[in-house]
Amino acid sequence: MLKKTSKIVNITIFVFILTIIFAILGTFQIRDLKKIFDYNFFNLLILVILVQAITHTFKMSHYDRKVLELISSISGDIRYSMIIPPIFFGLLPMPAGAMLTADLSRTAGENLKTPRKWVFFFNYWFRHVCEFSWPLYSALILAAGISNIPIKKFVSGMLLYFIIALVIGIILLLLKVKPNNNERIKVPAGELFRNLISTLWPVVLIILMMLLKIDLKYCLAIVLVLLFITEKSNFSNILKTLKLSIISEISLIVFMVLIFKGVVENSNTLNMFADFLTTHNVPQIIPVIILPMAMAFLTGLTSAGIGSTGPILQGLFVANPYFPYLAYVSAIAGVLISPFHLCLVTTKEYFKASFRDVYSTILLPTLMVLLVSIFRSLLV
Repeated sequence: MLKKTSKIVNITIFVFILTIIFAILGTFQIRDLKKIFDYNFFNLLILVILVQAITHTFKMSHYDRKVLELISSISGDIRYSMIIPPIFFGLLPMPAGAMLTADLSRTAGENLKTPRKWVFFFNYWFRHVCEFSWPLYSALILAAGISNIPIKKFVSGMLLYFIIALVIGIILLLLKVKPNNNERIKVPAGELFRNLISTLWPVVLIILMMLLKIDLKYCLAIVLVLLFITEKSNFSNILKTLKLSIISEISLIVFMVLIFKGVVENSNTLNMFADFLTTHNVPQIIPVIILPMAMAFLTGLTSAGIGSTGPILQGLFVANPYFPYLAYVSAIAGVLISPFHLCLVTTKEYFKASFRDVYSTILLPTLMVLLVSIFRSLLV
């Protein structure tokens, strides 16, 4: 916990220093402070807080146990234990979230006699495929806000990369893991249906409300209230959840990133950066790839990767409609291969895999997704 807190504080300080530097270089005016704290600023901050509140509520209600029980009653092929739980929990952003399904993946891997580096990969990879297009991720919300693209449009634009990442993972699973079909645990149809509804309703409800074009913050708020009711949360637990969500490391870094974004937008920094690129004839696509990836790699956080570099790249986003998506894919790629990423370092140790094992499995799939985004941008 101390290491995690220290890392978040360091990232926040780094973004703060960047903000000061860009304010000075871009001749930011004090009177422009009011332009930073606009509707978009508070809307994004509220979304991030609501996402955290839902995640905390899931933890308190032992949501993970419900999911595992549901899977064991649906399929007898334990290979699904390497796909469904990581993907499902991937819908719920949380630090070191891959650890929630690591034990289940380890057990399945032992039964299937799968090399542990591949057990690590499937648990890790499927845990993160949803990050490409699932709106509960604060980094995606941040990327859409920085790019001035409606969240629903950004989500639909990123759906291709989710599908590609999912297909890559499934193909590798079929190639690397032999099936071992066991008899399915028999559960009465009525009980199975009840378990299905009680487990999946929060995710399904969010999706349905978004399809009905309801504002995302209202979708999340409604689900949060319903969770409080269905889980019979007392007043103390509700206050604790809200406190942990509002006063948190994630909220702190997003708050600083949004201020940084506002400073860059209301100064002439973007013009200076554009002039630099023009003078040195640097292809526009290069910084869109390198900057988010490098920052995400160094911090292990997608939100830091896209948040601290997105505002700098904002002027380039106008030149190519696919650049915002490329920047976000680059940030995710940086996180996926980052040794500072909590999911990677914790599950690497859990599965007793070496960094050589880790990178021998994740580098190529990550590169494949990134190359699709690069080619898509170049074909415009």
